[in-house]
Amino acid sequence: MKILGIDTSTPIGSIALMDGDNLVAEHTLNIVQAHSSRLMPAIDSVLKWGNITVEALDGCAVGIGPGSFTGIRIGVATIKSVCYALDTPIVGISTLEAIAYNLRSTNGVICPLLDARRSEIYGTVFHGGTEWKRLSEDLCLPIDAFLDQLDTDVPANGTLNFVGDGLLTYGDAVRERLGARANFAHPIFNVPRGATIAHLGAQRLQHGESDSYWTLVPNYVRVGLY
Repeated sequence: MKILGIDTSTPIGSIALMDGDNLVAEHTLNIVQAHSSRLMPAIDSVLKWGNITVEALDGCAVGIGPGSFTGIRIGVATIKSVCYALDTPIVGISTLEAIAYNLRSTNGVICPLLDARRSEIYGTVFHGGTEWKRLSEDLCLPIDAFLDQLDTDVPANGTLNFVGDGLLTYGDAVRERLGARANFAHPIFNVPRGATIAHLGAQRLQHGESDSYWTLVPNYVRVGLY
């Protein structure tokens, strides 16, 4: 199954082509500058590196956020247009899930965090290791409120594995609150990869799950933003 995966919800955009479990090609770019004009050429490059045409794709997966409002809009709109034109299946993937999946093999609780501005974070909770499972919905709230929820939902003696660029702003607050319980992933794992988006999309397509071109929308999390 050949799947194109893209994510433009963080400052580092990523486009990848997966063929089954094999990574065929991947391209990253800083999308802060002129990202709307650079996305389609980047997609074209990845397909050329993989020596396939866009018509040969079995599906496309796209990060739907939360994250940069502008980046998400452009990424989702671009892939929806491509899939609609080719009648190719499309799957939306949570950006936070893709970041958490970077630590998929880590036992215990995984907490991806992104800086949401306005003194808030985007965050959620997964369980990794042999039992990959989502433990909360995608959230947008102050870091203290997120940590309060962890105190309620997670056993007090467990290690909490944090990942995501939200640690650049709120890492000190996490350390102060949780001390040795907080384990920070290496910064190379802080961003969602197109390969991960494609892999998660392929899993859902294999289970007969896909989204509609008409109803798939960015997940801004903040109420009232569409």
